[in-house]
Amino acid sequence: MTMTRRTVLQTIAAGAGVSALGGLVRAQDTPDALVARMRADLERHAGFGSKFSAGPGDLATADWIADRLRRGGYTVARSTFEAPFFVKRTTRVTIGGTSVEVMPQAPVATTGRDGVTGRLALVEGEGGDLRGRLAVIVLASGRHAALFPDRGIGRTVTAAANAGAHAIIIVTTGPTGEAIALNAPEHQPFVKVPVAILAPRQAAPVVDAARTGATATLIVDGEATHRPSPNLVARVVRGDRWIVISTPRSGWFDCVGERGTGTTVFLELTDWAVRRFPNHSLFVMNTGGHEYFFAGSHKVLHEAPPPDRTVVWAHVGATLAARDAEERDGTLRMLDTADPQRSLMTSDAARAAASRAFAGLSGLTEPVPVRPSAGELSTFTDRGYAAAFAVLGLHRWLHTVQDTIERVDARLLVPVLRAHQGTIETLAGG
Repeated sequence: MTMTRRTVLQTIAAGAGVSALGGLVRAQDTPDALVARMRADLERHAGFGSKFSAGPGDLATADWIADRLRRGGYTVARSTFEAPFFVKRTTRVTIGGTSVEVMPQAPVATTGRDGVTGRLALVEGEGGDLRGRLAVIVLASGRHAALFPDRGIGRTVTAAANAGAHAIIIVTTGPTGEAIALNAPEHQPFVKVPVAILAPRQAAPVVDAARTGATATLIVDGEATHRPSPNLVARVVRGDRWIVISTPRSGWFDCVGERGTGTTVFLELTDWAVRRFPNHSLFVMNTGGHEYFFAGSHKVLHEAPPPDRTVVWAHVGATLAARDAEERDGTLRMLDTADPQRSLMTSDAARAAASRAFAGLSGLTEPVPVRPSAGELSTFTDRGYAAAFAVLGLHRWLHTVQDTIERVDARLLVPVLRAHQGTIETLAGG
């Protein structure tokens, strides 16, 4: 349908009317109304497309969230920081007459238009002479998510670069056969040589060629630069006891399961908290740069209320509830239950309250201690915020191009929302 100026204005007016009636609508909420509202938010989030930091989807999502917070009664401050950004021209590996598309590892180290040419070498372990080679690292099967310099796959990649590899190709073996993007530090490429991710479903000719030491060319050509990504900080000031609610916004591809579920619960929590706690002040963070070890959170954390005045820090983490799946005849069939590969992390002071509130939810029934660098939560507890909790999930399509609206169901989010609310109420003295 063609939108005329009149229909656009009517749509805007209708939206304003819904906003004005928001308090009344929620006062008469029913379970079906809540599910419908959360489903609409998931669909809106999905509609913005890829959420790479500083990209069009990230910026549009930030505008949407800021508007929702303002309509909910918050004073919103927006700042920006420079996030790594890559504008692709060509990204592929070529062996003879065979070319396979690859995904550059961010922050990106480029090869230039002609690429890097050399003999392939299949890396097994962390030893060997890789001088002048294009190292191929095939990961063990897993739900991969990040490169850490001092452990795991990050240490293997670092060792390959130190052994003289001119470029590195990582096959991210996982549950879906798709290339899995990996989080990494923000300030410079993870290693000084080009690194690319290769989807397992496309990897066979490259791995076979690496076993024989065939010659290949890796091209990662494009503009590796930085662009401004927004951070949102919002407040409702009503006293010296503070409730903090935070969530990251950016992520790889559409990230509907990873980020969309958190964003949807975050919007419900921030609206609910204004009405539920009339005697508490509220501080809200919505940050970019999650892919770069939570860069956005580090930029604005100093604006948070003091730890000794913060009664609870509720961090709305990754993949609160994504649909589970089962494999049949080599394909994955979606289920209407929640993927249990998620955990509930809590500080000592929040453990009892969270344990009661999340009881019965798959993967979340036994809280675990805060793990360093596993999501942003340790960033906050390390600074003295005593009563803090977060859900962190790793669903099958995490960090892949297939993390789309099909991976989620609003009905699975409702009990997770209620558990967050229950934990906050207990810790805030509600």
